[in-house]
Amino acid sequence: MKFHILGPVSTVTAGRVKPLEGARQRTLMALMLINPQIGVTKEQFFEEIWRDKLPAAPDNALQAVVARIRKVLAAEFGETFVRERLVTHPHGYSLDIDPCDVDAHLFAKLTSDAAVLARRDPEAARDLLDRALGLWQGPALQGVTGGLICESTAAQFEENKLAAIEARIQLSITVSGYSSVISELKKMAFLCPWRERLFELLMISLYKVGRQAEAVQAYNYLRRRLVDDFGMEPSPNLTKCMMAILRQDSSLGHVEPQMSMRVPAPAMAR
Repeated sequence: MKFHILGPVSTVTAGRVKPLEGARQRTLMALMLINPQIGVTKEQFFEEIWRDKLPAAPDNALQAVVARIRKVLAAEFGETFVRERLVTHPHGYSLDIDPCDVDAHLFAKLTSDAAVLARRDPEAARDLLDRALGLWQGPALQGVTGGLICESTAAQFEENKLAAIEARIQLSITVSGYSSVISELKKMAFLCPWRERLFELLMISLYKVGRQAEAVQAYNYLRRRLVDDFGMEPSPNLTKCMMAILRQDSSLGHVEPQMSMRVPAPAMAR
């Protein structure tokens, strides 16, 4: 892997991560890394880098940013890499690299492979998702100037990350049981109160290990947050889950037996 965009936009050389300096350079690099091998037009660069504040000579300004990127890439990967990989088109530029040289595209491949593997080997699928989530170094496309392409792409990457977390938690339940995921679910659910699937998993997990009161408490917390922050009630699906917990509905299955902690008896004095 040669580039990070799941976090600060950075180059990676021999395991050494080096964030790019300058918001314009980061944005230009990010645009080429979002769709490697596909040309980005000058107009797209203009919109993302300068938005509605174009310089007097935008073509010259863009060339200056590209020149700085060439220098960075040459220092990290050599002149041959720049000559062969940073391609100039009549109307823009592209970075002709393997998509999996970019962490975001490697993340997508690993999560796709995990989805295929999930039913056959849930433990191996979970390991792939752990590897994928380990690629994240911070908010996606951190430090770019914030044009429409970068903003929408960053939002999609973050959505994909949450989906991967949910999938990994579900696999951990399959492999290790409900009790193994409660701590992580509590953290994630309260960080993302709009993400009802996380609360549903938390409520069911608490119920399945015999902590019904905490499951109800989690629902009530979410409901207060949704009403106070968004003026809305939980979804019918989540409410249905809550009612099933209150009724101890058979559709939820049996509560898992818990291992009791036994304290060794003191040794008898001789």
